[in-house]
Amino acid sequence: MYVTIRSRRMTSGSVDELMRKLDQGFMPLISAASGYVAYYVIDSGDGMVSAISIFEDEATALASNQLAESWVRENLGPMVPGLAEVISGRVLVPS
Repeated sequence: MYVTIRSRRMTSGSVDELMRKLDQGFMPLISAASGYVAYYVIDSGDGMVSAISIFEDEATALASNQLAESWVRENLGPMVPGLAEVISGRVLVPS
């Protein structure tokens, strides 16, 4: 399994509004992707939000980063401008 964590700082809007837009608009896209396992978004505090994506393999995890970047730019740009800070890697200690 591979995990990607994408973090962004909000510059406008509310966390609740952002979460609603992600749930209604992005969640259906990412969950339909090949190799999808799970997707979580957390309020990291101090205006930061972090999305955690889990996929079965590296290729689909990396493709999800491109999907997320494109969707966020088109649908949430003013709320979370700029590029996400991204951490990706293979799960070494599974639950």
